[in-house]
Amino acid sequence: MKITTFLKPLITVFIVTALISTGCKKDNSSSNNNGGGTDDSTAGTMSGSSAIADNAYYDVLQTALEGGSDNNIAYMASQASRGTVETNGVHNGVSVNGVTSLTCAIYTMSPADNTTFPKTLVVDFGSGCTSADGVTRKGKITYTISGKVLNPGTTITATFQNYSVFDYQLEGTYSITNTSTINGISFTTKVTGGKITFPNTYWYTYSGDKTIKMTAGMSTPSDPTDDVYSIEGSNSFASAAGNTLDVTITTILSKAYTCHNIGSGVISFTYNKKINGTLDFGSGTCDNQATITVGNWVKQVTLN
Repeated sequence: MKITTFLKPLITVFIVTALISTGCKKDNSSSNNNGGGTDDSTAGTMSGSSAIADNAYYDVLQTALEGGSDNNIAYMASQASRGTVETNGVHNGVSVNGVTSLTCAIYTMSPADNTTFPKTLVVDFGSGCTSADGVTRKGKITYTISGKVLNPGTTITATFQNYSVFDYQLEGTYSITNTSTINGISFTTKVTGGKITFPNTYWYTYSGDKTIKMTAGMSTPSDPTDDVYSIEGSNSFASAAGNTLDVTITTILSKAYTCHNIGSGVISFTYNKKINGTLDFGSGTCDNQATITVGNWVKQVTLN
């Protein structure tokens, strides 16, 4: 198990939901665009847009765990003592004490030591850089970290300055709490005042709460290949036109490290308080298929 490795495949889901959204463009191209319309296909399309937002905020958690890990903080402190800041390669990951960071950014930490908390960590992606796993980010994320990331009770608060991932710009406050116990590693996340602006300039408000738990792999801390995580929670999503989507993970999502995609679980949603639908990842097979259903409108999607 390596805590910084599990979220990498969720970026794949982020790309997948973009494909779902572009496969059903009525939400963004009709006369009632940016979440307009009331039919089943429009509800399904808006659910794809909501999933894009969900996974864009998941990426903020990955960046926090990579940049705020105890190993990286120790390394940045040693760099700061020489009057520099830690810079991750623009095109390659950087290995720190055996842990490879996949982000590309300039990290600035204050206080610049390994022991004083709270800390402020600024992760600056500049005008755009692509990480080793193919994720392009721009702008800055500022993290306030209350203690060592892997200590239960540690909180991390993230704010954004012109920050985007795959040109989806994020706003609001993203909060992370380490809720781990002797029974396993877990985090809760919360988005307040969230807003996501899509590359086509349409924007949506977003808020939500998630719980992420390790369900397998605890006994092998040096081997991530047997790791499995569960994801639970809900979020609210609304378009500039005033259309709403209430989203709940009704069957817990399960993500195995060795599987490229989420293996099982169901996301349920309600559009404008009256149209219900689901996004079903299947029953546990490590495959690339999922199904989105709204009333009689059913779309089988192939995941990347």
